Amino acid sequence: MNTTDKIINELAVQLANKAIEQANYKIFYDEAQEKLVEVQKQLVEVQAQLEQAQTQLEKVNKVLEKGEALKELFDEVANKLEEE
Repeated sequence: MNTTDKIINELAVQLANKAIEQANYKIFYDEAQEKLVEVQKQLVEVQAQLEQAQTQLEKVNKVLEKGEALKELFDEVANKLEEE
């Protein structure tokens, strides 16, 4: 093998290695993007659940604010639960 052939062979090996490395990074990037999209969807779902929970808590608070007897009963039960 002469010098020119060795140079061409070395360049071919380097090019192949770079192509493999680039393909690996592309796959890692694509997989990370897929996971990001999945996590973003989960975040939207959790935010919706949080909003629903906040709405329900607001309803409970309004009821407790309107009825002193209910509030006292609620506080009594809450204290008993905390003691357990």
